This record gives sequence, structure tokens and C-alpha cells, in this order.
Amino acid sequence: MSPKLFSIAEKEQLREKMFLSGLELLKEYGMTHMSVEKIAAAAGIGKSTFYNFFMSKEDFVIQLIEFNRSRFWQVVSDMLGGRERLTISESKQVLTMIINSKDSVYQYLTPEDEKKLATASPDDSVPNIEEEIDTLKRLFGYFDDVREDVDFGVVSNLLKILALTAENKTILHESAYDRTQEKLFGLLFGCIFEEGQYGAPVRCSQYSGVKLPTR
Repeated sequence: MSPKLFSIAEKEQLREKMFLSGLELLKEYGMTHMSVEKIAAAAGIGKSTFYNFFMSKEDFVIQLIEFNRSRFWQVVSDMLGGRERLTISESKQVLTMIINSKDSVYQYLTPEDEKKLATASPDDSVPNIEEEIDTLKRLFGYFDDVREDVDFGVVSNLLKILALTAENKTILHESAYDRTQEKLFGLLFGCIFEEGQYGAPVRCSQYSGVKLPTR
């Protein structure tokens, strides 16, 4: 039987279907137990069709990260709506949604998974520290009233600390979790926005229902 030929539009639709299905599988099984067979079955395709799009499971996850990155910038573009800058309130919303997003790929990867992705990524598709800083600089270029003396290393670390506390919520004091996140967000905003402009901390549950994929 001849392999099915897909139009460009069909290929893009199928890739998106595989990415969305694969993300849910990654959440459920982790990368180790998220097999090619599971991804193909969830997308309603055969295993051979999967390999027409991706060289391996690792290649799939690397491209899933890029897919999520593209979705993130599209959300930012939609929020801008043709403007050059987001308001401080909108900027805080973006930062809060980044932390609360359940679709960030990296929170479901182990250190061993990340090593495998780095090995399978000869073109440096997996972001390094310098690229993370460059992404923050690009993002802050869309924010209003950003400090001139932003320490991007500190901001990057604070974002990771916030993400880690969200991912490990069960080992923290539950009754103090929201207050802890509010303090951390307040510190984060103070490091980003001009003094007196960042206002009251955002409650960590305020944007929990909004999905904003990052990477």
C-alpha cells in the first residue's frame, strides 16, 4: 500500500494534533514512558506516519518545545493587539500565567530527559542560560515601565524558584502557599518594574485558569 500523501495544510494540522496529544501524554507518563506508539495512537495515526514527521521521540519533544514557544509569542502578540507595549497589569498577568501554566514542557522532564534532549539536539534547539536571558530581554521589550537596571540573572532565577514552588506545592505548608507566592511575585515585580509601579502582588491563583504555554 502506498503511503498516504498529505497536503501542506493537512501536515500542519496533523503536527499540531500530535503535539497537543503528546503534551497530554507527557503530563501523564513523563518522557521515559511516553512511547512513540502512544503518541501515534493518541493522534490516530500509524507509527510509520510518526516517523515521517519526527526522527525520534526526543526529536518530537524538542519540536514540541518549539511549538509551545511559538504559541507563547502568539498569545503575547494577541494581548498587544497592535500596541507596542503591554501595561504593567498585563505584564504581571503574563508573568503570572507563565508560572501557573500547566502546559510548560520542562516541568514534566527529569534532568536525565534534558540530557537526552541536549544530546539529540545538534542545532542547539534546547535553550541554554544565554538564550533564556535573551528571551527575557525580548519579552521585557513588550513591557511598559521596565527598570533600566534589570538584573536578568536574578529575574531568571526568581522565575525558576516560583516555578519550583508551584511544581512542589505538596511539600510546602499549604496554608501559607498563596502568601509565599505573593511575596515571591512581589519580589519579582520589584526587580522588573520601576519603583512604585508594580503595585500589590498578584495572587498566585488569580490567573490559574488561563493557559499560556512557554516551553
